[in-house]
Amino acid sequence: MRWGQVYRADTLHLLTDADVEVFERIGLRAVYDLRRPHERIRHPTRLPARHGHRDIHLDVFDDPAATPGRDLLDQLVTREWVYRTDEQMIERYIQMAQIGAPSFGRLLTALAAPDGLPALFHCAAGKDRTGVAAALILRVLGVERGVVVEDYAATNTYRTSRYIERVRTDYEAAGVDVEQIRPIIDARPAVIAGTLDWIDETFGSVEEYLVRAAGVERPALDALRRALVVA
Repeated sequence: MRWGQVYRADTLHLLTDADVEVFERIGLRAVYDLRRPHERIRHPTRLPARHGHRDIHLDVFDDPAATPGRDLLDQLVTREWVYRTDEQMIERYIQMAQIGAPSFGRLLTALAAPDGLPALFHCAAGKDRTGVAAALILRVLGVERGVVVEDYAATNTYRTSRYIERVRTDYEAAGVDVEQIRPIIDARPAVIAGTLDWIDETFGSVEEYLVRAAGVERPALDALRRALVVA
């Protein structure tokens, strides 16, 4: 795959001035925000308009049953959120793939456009919504399944511990043991593998899911491969 064309990220409201400069050098043409509306209001993306990128909202409805405006800490304090097994997380991801199919489809279609790259897509944690989106992109480009699972699991190396340290003070002040969220925010390989299993069993392949459920035209997928796959 060609590097420096598609980026996966978490929330962008904590970018430093130095980070913003890096983004300017990258020359992003579009930033795709997969978060829910209340998340965008609470934590607006910190990228100045002078960068000239398109700011596009594609609400994936990561958890449509969640109460709008309630974050993870709120739900932990009130005991509304409990540890989820791999099987429960797979069910959640499958629901996301079903409800969020149109948003995933618009994302891949936009990336395939002549002016679609470089681009970045992000959500709040950089694991669930963006993890599924990244897996769809990689699989339809022909990346081996095992590599896709490894890419998802790499979230643990680059983000999980850093995220826990960032929120530790707020969680401890609320009387919540911050370490209890580690199982929640870990990117467990079995979860993305189980989600891909469901897609293959239901549609035959990721490409068929994108065409039949997400509304992506096959010529757009061909264009995406030409743009991102090194011959």
